[in-house]
Amino acid sequence: MSLRTVLASELSPIKANAWLVAGVAPRPIALASTVNEHGVRNLAPFSFFNAFGSNPPMVAFAPNRRGRDGTVKHTYLNATATGQFVIAAVSHAMVQQMNLASAEYGDGEDEFPKAGLTPLPARFVDAALVAESPFQMECRLHREVELGQGPGSGLMLIGEVLCFHVQEHLMKGDLPNPTAMDHVGRSGGAWYTRASGDALFELGKPMGRPIGFEALPDALKQSRILTGNDLGRLAHAETLPDLGSMTARPGDPGDAEGLERAIQSVLQEGDLPEAWRLVGLRVRL
Repeated sequence: MSLRTVLASELSPIKANAWLVAGVAPRPIALASTVNEHGVRNLAPFSFFNAFGSNPPMVAFAPNRRGRDGTVKHTYLNATATGQFVIAAVSHAMVQQMNLASAEYGDGEDEFPKAGLTPLPARFVDAALVAESPFQMECRLHREVELGQGPGSGLMLIGEVLCFHVQEHLMKGDLPNPTAMDHVGRSGGAWYTRASGDALFELGKPMGRPIGFEALPDALKQSRILTGNDLGRLAHAETLPDLGSMTARPGDPGDAEGLERAIQSVLQEGDLPEAWRLVGLRVRL
């Protein structure tokens, strides 16, 4: 497999941004609600956003300088002037309205009515909540960090979360239900990702000390059929089963390719004991 290497130092800020968002994806979207010192609301989405600690809970997003001229956005000016903001998550049901809020309206224009979104009073900050958002965080500005100078340079705002808000029907027990949130994430270019339905899957953290790839039989690691994900499922085992004790059954494939395809099939069904039984047959060929 060949690799194309592009030197970041040879890219313009706009081109560098295009490469960044192509590879760092999908990214959660922070629909950031702020007010200026006169109480005028502002609402804009930013996908350079994530969580960075839980004691206390901290989030950060970057309303960076504009790539074309280096000017600073209203969100940054408002948040640094007032020391507060609200981060609203974006669901698929509001994605078109979020997109409207991304347009560059003039100074002092309120994006809430422009986007058809509903402001609600927050509990601890002056910035408004977004009624349509499934999940929101009221934040106090903790720190601002400049990451470079000039067009496209980063302006990171780090905020301490004061409280969380979630629509009641999205709760499962005492936590929000990830399968019900219908989050939208940002990918490269004009592409977005919808985190719902078949796009969601569970992957539990490994327990104990998995055997790892190096413990797998060489016959499996040299397979042209089994993928890295297939082998990864087997490598999560805490101990290597006694492959010599595995017994054949009527209907089992008698050739290497057939056994590897059978292993792959039962792994996709989640039947690890049966996968290891077939592995035992494969290594004895």
